[in-house]
Amino acid sequence: MHISAIILAAGESSRFPKGKLTRIIRADNKDEVLIKYLVNKFLSVNEISEVIVVIGYNPLEIINSINTPEVKFVYNPDYKRGMSYSVKAGVRAVLKYADIVLIHPGDVFFVRTTTIKNLVNKAIELFRKNKDFIIIPKYGLKGGHPLIISKRLIPHVLEIKEEERGLKGFLNRFSDKKVYIETDDIGVLYDVDTPEDLIKAEKIFGIKWIK
Repeated sequence: MHISAIILAAGESSRFPKGKLTRIIRADNKDEVLIKYLVNKFLSVNEISEVIVVIGYNPLEIINSINTPEVKFVYNPDYKRGMSYSVKAGVRAVLKYADIVLIHPGDVFFVRTTTIKNLVNKAIELFRKNKDFIIIPKYGLKGGHPLIISKRLIPHVLEIKEEERGLKGFLNRFSDKKVYIETDDIGVLYDVDTPEDLIKAEKIFGIKWIK
C-alpha cells in the first residue's frame, strides 16, 4: 500500500508581508521554520510512504527551508492561477502508483501529528475493506484538513476547476463518499493568512512567533 501526502506550498501569501511559510516559530522549546514544522509532522507518520511539497512562488526559499532529502518537490508553473492547479500538479505526480492520497494546505500548520496518524489509520482500514472514501476531519460543525482520498477517486481530482471552487466541487460531486472523523484538534481548521492569525496562534497552540 502506497500512501502519498501532498502539501500545497506554492502560493504567494499576499496577505502576509514577506510570506508566511518561512516564518520561524518556537514550539516544544525548538525553533522551526513553519513549513518545515508542518512537513516534519507528516514525515513522522510511519504509515505515510512519501511526502511531496508542491512549490511555485519563491521555490528555492521553500526547498532550502525544508532542507531534507526525504521530501520530494513538484513545481507548479500555474501557481498564480489558484490552488486547484497546485492540487492537480501534486496528484499528477503520484497518480500512477498511489493507493491513498492526503492533500493538505501548507498554511494549516498546527494540526497534530496524532490527528494525521489517526486519519491515516482510518483510511488504511477502509482501503482494506475495498471502500471508496474521502476522509475529512471534523472539528465542531466544520470539516478541515488533511483530506484523504482513496485510489479510485484520485483520478477525478484532476477534473477540478478553479471556477468551481476547486476541491469543493469535487467534494460536492462525491458527497456520498465523504467520511467525517470527529476530532478535538482545532488545528485541522486553523489556517494562517495574516500576521494576526499567527499572533492568535501563540495563545491557542502555545507557540511563539520568533521572526
